[in-house]
Amino acid sequence: MADAEPPVGSSADADGGGTENARPVITRRDFIAGAGIGVAGTAVVAGGIALATRTQTAPVPQTVQTAPGGPAVAVPPAPVVAPQAPAQAAPQTAPLPVKEQLPRTMRRVTLNLDGVARDVTVDVRESLWTTMSRQLGISGANLGCDRAQCGACTVVVNGRAVNGCTVLTARLGRGQKILTVEGIRLGPGIEGLHPVQRAFWEQGGYQCGICTRGFIMSTYALLQTNTSPTNDQIREALAGNICRCGEYPKIYDSVQAAAAAMRTPP
Repeated sequence: MADAEPPVGSSADADGGGTENARPVITRRDFIAGAGIGVAGTAVVAGGIALATRTQTAPVPQTVQTAPGGPAVAVPPAPVVAPQAPAQAAPQTAPLPVKEQLPRTMRRVTLNLDGVARDVTVDVRESLWTTMSRQLGISGANLGCDRAQCGACTVVVNGRAVNGCTVLTARLGRGQKILTVEGIRLGPGIEGLHPVQRAFWEQGGYQCGICTRGFIMSTYALLQTNTSPTNDQIREALAGNICRCGEYPKIYDSVQAAAAAMRTPP
């Protein structure tokens, strides 16, 4: 029977003083521990590379629709539409000027006064005489009683004699033709006087002159429709005019002279 081999790591000629070095002894525990560390390191490196190279993709939701009595069907999501650029806004035009808002007691009217259109803003309670004298600077009518009793403020509106102190301006902006003693002239100077104006001047149908404008305008309205009036008709036409100076005889003479001049114009 052969002799047993010497144990691993021992020298065959230990007693003889051989020169061969002994190999290190590796146990099973050391081998398993070393293999486990290597595997773990490889996994860590491989996982890092995978995370670094993996593309980020968001999950795409899908809608499941089920038809009555049929199987569920996966419907792909609607394609994502890129937002469109906002349309270029149209250039803004300058806003139109807005008229100033007036109080409820004010009105804008256009007066046809002595043949001239005049724009005024008036209170609804303002009289024509107030508008003429204070806004337009027209002195074609005198203010006597301010109660429509004396007739000194008489003007003619559409051929009719009215009291300027009581007729409201806000109601005369509808195209009515308004005439004052200044609007019936035929031209400049004495030669341009209307026959009624000339008759009162020549016959002396006045004294202080406060009521004269009103008498002239009432006579003008009368003779526009009747150039041969009787004294009764004259009295009726001038009933709204008062002469405090008492010049009635000369006023009647002035009316008759004006009527004759208008019947036989030069």
